[in-house]
Amino acid sequence: MENDIVGALLAFVLGLALAWVGFLAGRRVLEKKPEGYVAFQSVKQIVQVLFLAALLVLGPRTPWDTTWLLVGGCLGVTLPLLWFTPRLVRLTGAQRKKEDRDDG
Repeated sequence: MENDIVGALLAFVLGLALAWVGFLAGRRVLEKKPEGYVAFQSVKQIVQVLFLAALLVLGPRTPWDTTWLLVGGCLGVTLPLLWFTPRLVRLTGAQRKKEDRDDG
């Protein structure tokens, strides 16, 4: 059991890193080309699903239980959204206000 928690923590950290890179890339897309954000989100979602699929496929080849790897990976990918999403929403709100000032 203790060994499985190490695997879950490792998968969590990898998922967290993936979420962080996705946040940074998403912020950049919103700053440079906001109309491309929907396409970016689709690609980001595919990458996250591939990450989880890799955990599922490669799990039996590791010393850790696949279930624990998936739990850690899922939490690592989704929990950071509680922090990242409001920041991206604020960024889009700030851009709208800037556009409104420029139009008026």
